[in-house]
Amino acid sequence: MKLMRTTLAILLLTLGLGAAELPVIKVAVYDDKGATGKGIPCVTEIMSKTADIKLTRLKGADIAAGGLKGYDLVMFTGGSGSAEAAGLGEQGREEVRDFVRNGGGYVGICAGAYLACSGFEWGVGVLNAKTVSSKWRRGQGEVKIEGEAFGEKLTDRGVRYANGPIIRADFRKDLPDFETLVAFRTELALNDTPVGVMVNAPAMVRATYGLGRVFTSSPHPEQTAGLEPLVEKAARWAARSKGPTEGLWKRLEGMEVDKLWLPGAIVDWKTGLPTGQPIKDAKSKHTHCSQFVAAVADRLAIPLLRPPEHGVVLLANAQFDWLASDAGKKAGWVRLVDGAAAQAVANDGRLVLASLKNPDATRPGHIAVVRPGNKNAALLAKEGPDVMQAGGTNALRTTLRQGFGNHKKQYDQIAFYAHVVERSAGK
Repeated sequence: MKLMRTTLAILLLTLGLGAAELPVIKVAVYDDKGATGKGIPCVTEIMSKTADIKLTRLKGADIAAGGLKGYDLVMFTGGSGSAEAAGLGEQGREEVRDFVRNGGGYVGICAGAYLACSGFEWGVGVLNAKTVSSKWRRGQGEVKIEGEAFGEKLTDRGVRYANGPIIRADFRKDLPDFETLVAFRTELALNDTPVGVMVNAPAMVRATYGLGRVFTSSPHPEQTAGLEPLVEKAARWAARSKGPTEGLWKRLEGMEVDKLWLPGAIVDWKTGLPTGQPIKDAKSKHTHCSQFVAAVADRLAIPLLRPPEHGVVLLANAQFDWLASDAGKKAGWVRLVDGAAAQAVANDGRLVLASLKNPDATRPGHIAVVRPGNKNAALLAKEGPDVMQAGGTNALRTTLRQGFGNHKKQYDQIAFYAHVVERSAGK
């Protein structure tokens, strides 16, 4: 009997019936002008040992023609960053930016790290960084690094270095700051390059760009014995799976906006409970759309203009301006083209807001949370995606057109913004 069970288990696994299939992570590796050396062969070998990562090589022309569609991650390996930029061309670089902005991942090693930086006119600008010096020929050899990246603790660890970028913050107001994971502890400083700037400088960093994630490494873990797993882990982190849509909406519905943040009373913006304060302005309807949305963002640990940075009066108008500003971009908010895109991105587990500013600066605008859905193009054009909102009428679900019914003349001016929801985020 035991033998029969074992045989059956082996058969089920062979047929793929013993466990759910892993979702495939589709990785595009740039293989064209500027991508030289051992980077691509090493990355190919590392990824070939995984069961769920599929790697495809693309030319610059492929990327420029929209070839990143359907991929989860784009990788740029060593060689020359400026040459890789030339191989992509202006259109290709814009395609890379759009890919990451809309949720794709970016992994850049050495030349690919140069290419990511915002400090070069030819860079793709997905990393808020620039080099400390234009003199880049620091030499090749082993240097020591220290830090922790994706569970890999590195102390006095040797790694291959070959003229990789020595970076610092570019201080762009419209880009998020990067996080240093691993720092250099020793340096190479040949060819009249500045001495002392490499020690303690970032060696491996990560950041977000729009809805996407970015990881760059100045040295070469893919060409260093024992550090190869770090490349796979970086790829998995950058090519993150879509957000936890079902769990997210259970939490948001649990806020009970149909029972709290009700109009006609002064409420605590975080909880929606009435404060008991007397209403002094009898003409005011005291609706709370912006306070509810602020509470949603607060519970998900997502930056958004909220009290006390701005008072509750006319907060929806102020949130509209903030979302469109450099501060909103730096905080990770991405503007979407229309309601169809808003529904699609909400379906991917991101927080999506519909925002409208009243053209009369003395009157309130409106803001709501876009719900996932499966409406077709005709229905979206007619009534928009579904939303959850507080306002004149609170609703767990209503259409965009109904929810913004007090702003019929400005309906076509509604702007949609999205932000990533991290799995570990929230209160």
